[in-house]
Formats: sequence, structure tokens, C-alpha cells
Amino acid sequence: MKFLLPMLFMMSSLSYAKTFKLMQYNVENLFDTRHDQNKEDYVYLPLNVKNRIPGMNEYCAKQGSPFNVNQCLNLDWTEPKLQRKLQNIAQVIRSYDNSGQGPDVVVIEEIENRNVLNQLATQGLRGLYRFQVLLEGEDERGIDIGILSKYPVISAQRYPLVINGQRVGTRGITGVALNVEGKTVAVFGNHWPSQSNPVQFREASARMLNELAKQSRADLIVAAGDFNTLPTDVPSPFNHLVDFVDAEREARKVNRNLHPGTHFFKGEWSSLDHIFIHKSSKMKPRFDRFQIMNRPFIMKRDERGSGQMIPNRFDFDNATGYSDHLPMTMEFEY
Repeated sequence: MKFLLPMLFMMSSLSYAKTFKLMQYNVENLFDTRHDQNKEDYVYLPLNVKNRIPGMNEYCAKQGSPFNVNQCLNLDWTEPKLQRKLQNIAQVIRSYDNSGQGPDVVVIEEIENRNVLNQLATQGLRGLYRFQVLLEGEDERGIDIGILSKYPVISAQRYPLVINGQRVGTRGITGVALNVEGKTVAVFGNHWPSQSNPVQFREASARMLNELAKQSRADLIVAAGDFNTLPTDVPSPFNHLVDFVDAEREARKVNRNLHPGTHFFKGEWSSLDHIFIHKSSKMKPRFDRFQIMNRPFIMKRDERGSGQMIPNRFDFDNATGYSDHLPMTMEFEY
């Protein structure tokens, strides 16, 4: 009997462990159908709107490749197409598990503004995410970082990227503090400067993230998003994230069958997307539950030579598909 009581207590404690669930997802150019002033969102507009914008042809002519020029001039981004993409992205988020309720928090990259984030939350994900954060940044095209949460937002702030005293025209970092049943969870949403920018821009982003996390006293500090960093980057920006643990790296130690990456480019997989966990966090990371969500319905056969199943990116002409990235998820116990 003296052994039974402690065992029952342990079983009871385990059964009452609560879980906080996080997803990050680059949704690839999720724009609404309205032109935002002072933003170069011209590609993703209806043709009847494009044709009324002064200087449109001149702007499109500067878009480089014939494909980009043609898309800028002729892509007809209509309201029905937007609604289809919203439903498709919502389907992916709902597929987090069999409940169809999605994770507790979703960090979203490449979303244009609060209007389209609200449409995603109130239409495709109706009733699931009461709290929404999107703070406009300096990105020239107008893409930003959005955060959907089932838990109340205590605070939210966007931190612009500053190099040599000058703000860089990019997304910066969006930080939110959440009240998760009395626990404070700090989530930093990231979309670092692309590979077309010098690696020093991503190094500066890494240093800023590490410093922001140092200032937090949250029970869980997590950074998620598209870090646009490759293993070939020299020096590696991730060298500056000295106080963080890479969830994917740890997860691969316990699950060797994880999908090889979140992004497929030129015949190779990589994880531009990451979830980093600060070492001071008190919530327990469940690396055995980490996912790269290669759901069959969001994959398609690569017809350009590799024959692999790759992300079925959204086709802006026929309104099918999802994104060129796969979502990444992580769970924590408290």
C-alpha cells in the first residue's frame, strides 16, 4: 500500500499536464485585393484596380525576369481567388491534429495586413482565434508578420531592424506576451531579410533577437518564423543565438523519420523556417511531438526532374494549392 499512493500521485500528476501548442507557417504572399498606399503590392491586385494605378506599367517593367514582368502586369488577384487561398491556408492550420481546432498560437509570415489576417481568423478559422496581432513594418511590398492566438495578448511590439543607425526596409521582429492560464509566454515572430540581402542583415536580426529574449522573464520564450538562413551562410547568423535551442535539431535526435525540410528549392530541401526555444524557459519542450507538416493534401509531385513530393504552392491563376513552405510545430508542457 505504501508504494501504491506515490504511484497514484505520479499518475495523477502526469494526467493533468497541460500542453501549449505552437505553429509557424510562411503562407507565401497572402495579400488582400486592395491597394495599400505607399506599398508596392501591385502584383497582387485585381486587373481592374491595376489598370487605374498611375505608373503601374513602369513599375512592372522593372521587375527583372519576363515571368515577373508578366505576373506583375497580368495576374488577376480577385476576391474569389483570395477567399479560396484563405480557406486553403485555414485547412492546413486545422490539420494540426485530428481535432480540427488548430494549435494554440500560429505565427504567420508573408501576410499583408491586419485586414487579411482578420479574414483568415473570422472566415477560414471561424471562432478559433480570438486574439490577432499584426504590426505594420517597413517592407516595401507590404508583407508583415501576423500572430493568431487562443490566449489573451498582454502586450505586443514590433522591433525594426536597424543597421548603422538606419532602419532597414524589412519586417523586423514582432514580439507578443501571452497569458497562458497564468503563465507568461513570450513569442517572437521572425521573417529575416531574404538571401538577396547581405548575410550581415540576418546577423543583425539574430543579435537583436538574442538581446530581446534576454530582457524577457517569461515562463516560455520562443522564436519562430522564416529565418531565411542557409547552412552555407558564412558567417552563420545562428552563431549569435547563443541562448537558444533549435527545436528541429533536437527533434531529429529522437525522431530520425522527420521530413527533410520545410522548403524545396533547386532540387534540395532546407529549413528556412525554425522554432528556437530560449534556454531559460521553464515549460518543458516535447521534442518527440515536433512536426514538419508534410500532410499529403498539401504536397504534389515535382515534375521538374526530382520526382519528389514537394509543397503544392498556391497557383495564382487557377486558385489551387497552398504555399511553397511547409508548417512547423512544437509542443510544450506545463
